[in-house]
Amino acid sequence: MKRISTGIPGLDSMIEGGLPRPSLTLLAGDAGAGKTTFCTQFLCRGADLGERGLCLLTFGGPSDLQIKYASSYEFAKSSYFGREICYLELEEMVENECKSKDYLDKLEREIDALEPTRIVIENLSILEDVLRDEYWRFLLKLSHMIKARAMVALVTEDCQPGIIYPANIAQVADGIILLQNEVVNFARRRSIEILKMSGTSHHLGKHAVDISVKGLVVYPGL
Repeated sequence: MKRISTGIPGLDSMIEGGLPRPSLTLLAGDAGAGKTTFCTQFLCRGADLGERGLCLLTFGGPSDLQIKYASSYEFAKSSYFGREICYLELEEMVENECKSKDYLDKLEREIDALEPTRIVIENLSILEDVLRDEYWRFLLKLSHMIKARAMVALVTEDCQPGIIYPANIAQVADGIILLQNEVVNFARRRSIEILKMSGTSHHLGKHAVDISVKGLVVYPGL
């Protein structure tokens, strides 16, 4: 099975060298657990290797603001953005309540033009309220599009009270990674847990995570 590096120190060794290609992995977690940092490292690692990346934003402001945040990390080279790493804003389509075909057509055009190896989709479940009955079919077609073009996708989602990840996306995902930012003995501790990774003999349990200007680092076994 072909694999691509996540760019996260300590993580690739836990999943037999990287994420399977093609695949769709759900990255769920608490606020401040490191989801955006994880995705930025993932895209920048691809740029280091000459792989193009595409990031879809369902909300959160213009892409130039996201680029400024990303540029605060040591591994993020400003020359990557707009070339090896491109952003596609979907917020206007969400506000206009576009149909599932509109999203799929727009995404397909961007993919055909850019030919990315890596894709990041932030807060995809926002489309559930917009697409309603079309949402499940949209997820299936999106998954098929990713596999047919041999891409590796990360879909990020926030944990909700009592629900650690959205069930609909989990059903079409090949992998599920959980990032947590928990209070333990009156202190915050970040951790990562690989709940599922198809075709992979992966580590179980929670493992320590640290975040700095160098990005996210995983400490297997700690």
